[in-house]
Amino acid sequence: MRILIGTPIHQSKDYSMEKWLQNVADLISDSPADLLLVDNSPELAYIEKAKDYCHKCGIKNYQIKHLALPPEQDKFERIARSREVIRHQVLSGGYEAWFCWECDQIIPPNALGKLVNIMQDGNYLLVNPNKWQREAPHQHNYDFGCALIKKEALEKYGFILNFGTDPDMPTTYELSEYWFKTRISRDRGRFVQVDGIIDPIYHLDK
Repeated sequence: MRILIGTPIHQSKDYSMEKWLQNVADLISDSPADLLLVDNSPELAYIEKAKDYCHKCGIKNYQIKHLALPPEQDKFERIARSREVIRHQVLSGGYEAWFCWECDQIIPPNALGKLVNIMQDGNYLLVNPNKWQREAPHQHNYDFGCALIKKEALEKYGFILNFGTDPDMPTTYELSEYWFKTRISRDRGRFVQVDGIIDPIYHLDK
């Protein structure tokens, strides 16, 4: 399965980037994949720093794109618009799936392989593993911090909200991941939320 690891990045997450990219390097040595970073920092300067980290970690099959957005843009909308760039790259680049993986989470190198096996065995459009809430460590969190999404789902569903066009659509970008899964369910697609498959998922803090 040809997979794109696609991740929004921002200069505010610089505290985690080098450690995370080393984790990326370890993972792709176990499960080969390309990497796309979508930088939504206010300026272009952070791209060079991210390139230096990729070089230091030995990552070669990568791209970094800059998405210019208003500085006052809400972070959830910044992430959604960055994910839309990734979605188009998956569709135009001949990939079969997108591994959505936040740049402050450390996971075992075999994690992607496990998700691929689950997706193929169950013919799922989305495999969404559980992790724990950063603020509430005993509560489940099924956001897209670490998720595998099949191309067929990305052909149907995007991440830009057109408020008011659907009565079920959320009124905030904070719920865009919930909305993505809601549309899969409404169309009788198959997705799975699983516990304990990726362990541990470790959050990098400042």
